[in-house]
Amino acid sequence: MAKKKGSLGGALWSLPWILKVLIAIFLDVVFGIARFIDGILEGNILKILIGLLWIFYGLGIGWIIDIIFTLLNKRPPLL
Repeated sequence: MAKKKGSLGGALWSLPWILKVLIAIFLDVVFGIARFIDGILEGNILKILIGLLWIFYGLGIGWIIDIIFTLLNKRPPLL
């Protein structure tokens, strides 16, 4: 999968696979922060809102989505 260059999501996605899985399991808020910051830098309102929601409310279904996508080695939505 293509990496986004010059973004926090791209930097996060370029980490080793096992480290991404551990972050997704134990520190999923990092994926939310990456979405939020990338949204601000890109000027994408939807990505900003999704990032905020992921930070505060993503610990349920968002956490599971991030783990599944990371285990399948696919880029999670809006990252």
